Amino acid sequence: MEHDPILGPFALSSEIERLAPGDGASGRRAATLVKADGLRVVLVTMRRGAVLAEHTAPGPITIQALRGSFLVTVGAVERSLPAGELISVGAQVPHAVRAVEDGAFLLTIGWPHGQAGEPAAVTAP
Repeated sequence: MEHDPILGPFALSSEIERLAPGDGASGRRAATLVKADGLRVVLVTMRRGAVLAEHTAPGPITIQALRGSFLVTVGAVERSLPAGELISVGAQVPHAVRAVEDGAFLLTIGWPHGQAGEPAAVTAP
């Protein structure tokens, strides 16, 4: 059987509604939409005040706010990331995300081919 080279499409509004964070302590949920060699695209939803603690990723990432507003801390610099904006962070650079209001973002993670394991950014506490 031939492998389909197209991954998706995804109705992001529907995926955001389906993935709304529950009443759990973390206040966030994540689902991997695309899992391909060297690439992950993860939809993350967060309640206001929820935090994705400082961590690093094995390769470069982008964070694209779809709904709501976030604060992204990269090293000692904190940047506002409202819906419709995107930020890029280099490989192995410490970063954290805090939801200023309920929202969702797409996290795109790339890393060198042949590196085993899931990206740390997806599994950080």
